[in-house]
Amino acid sequence: MPSRKLLTALILGLGATPVLAHDYPTMDRVDHVLTCMKRNGGQNVDNLFRCSCEIDVIAQTVSLDEFNTARTYEIYKNMPGEKGALFREGADARKAVETLAAARKNAEKRCFVGAKRQTVVPTPQGMPKAAKTPEKDGQ
Repeated sequence: MPSRKLLTALILGLGATPVLAHDYPTMDRVDHVLTCMKRNGGQNVDNLFRCSCEIDVIAQTVSLDEFNTARTYEIYKNMPGEKGALFREGADARKAVETLAAARKNAEKRCFVGAKRQTVVPTPQGMPKAAKTPEKDGQ
């Protein structure tokens, strides 16, 4: 019979949650999801799931520091003049933005971000053979 100490250690060990290597703060995740939803037709349940999935996939690929660096370059690259040149030019800027773009593209593909929702509308003759895709405003 196992000792009490061993049993206690086992129970405590099972209850511990691992720290994720690329865990993003809640505010960063929420900001990304809201921005993604706005970019893809507004706040609806489909976009909520797709955009939440997207940031989860990005977080598995890109560290928080890399993500914040790339987002900073993306946001400030449109700043006019010499101040903006710091964010537009340079190998570091290009590499950071390209890394995030590749992770985002992979996430969009895996999470169906930007995909149109298909609905099947029954008719008096039964179910149609092909699903109808609503317009972006009809989602």
